Amino acid sequence: MALIDLHNHTFYSYDGKNSPEQIIENAIRHGVQTIGITDHQFSICERLSEYIAHLKYCRERYKDEIQVLLGLEIGTRPAPNDLFATACSELDYVLFESLDDSLGRAMDLYEFLEWSRLFKCKKGLAHTDIFALGEKYELDMIKIMRKYDIFWEINSSGNYMYYYDLLTSDKKRERIARSGLAVTVGSDTHDICEYRFKQLKRANELRDKLGNPLP
Repeated sequence: MALIDLHNHTFYSYDGKNSPEQIIENAIRHGVQTIGITDHQFSICERLSEYIAHLKYCRERYKDEIQVLLGLEIGTRPAPNDLFATACSELDYVLFESLDDSLGRAMDLYEFLEWSRLFKCKKGLAHTDIFALGEKYELDMIKIMRKYDIFWEINSSGNYMYYYDLLTSDKKRERIARSGLAVTVGSDTHDICEYRFKQLKRANELRDKLGNPLP
């Protein structure tokens, strides 16, 4: 089983505590094979080129020990302007967050889907209950995500109930497994002092059992 962790925050995020190097070295110590750095876009703002350059340096520095992917977490309440998508062209992937915001502050789903087309890198939904979102819009979100080439993240941070629903619901697991939807795993780490490796490993084991492809 390959251990992946594609959701991590560094000091480029307002709520991140560590440098990219510290996050990467922590992953290496825990035997993670692929690490993704996904700082908040609204924290980075005009420093995006600096952020990308730093992560490219890290990717080269640690290339013999771990695969480092360049990511970004992008809010949808509200969304950045459309020109931001072009600035993300050097990234490996982006994670869209808060699309299922319960207070109604996120973009409308249909608006989001069209806006997501502007991003040419890989795209995923972070810590989002796609089953609940599908019920809200009366749509099959799995089919929609496959149509728009959007992967789904299993977030192992312990802050999102949809992960525990997936662990306990045979029906949901079977539906995901049959769908062919691309699925990733992320720890959503903000401080390595609070790194939850056991949960990350369990989420990777679940993803492996599901058999869904990576993006």
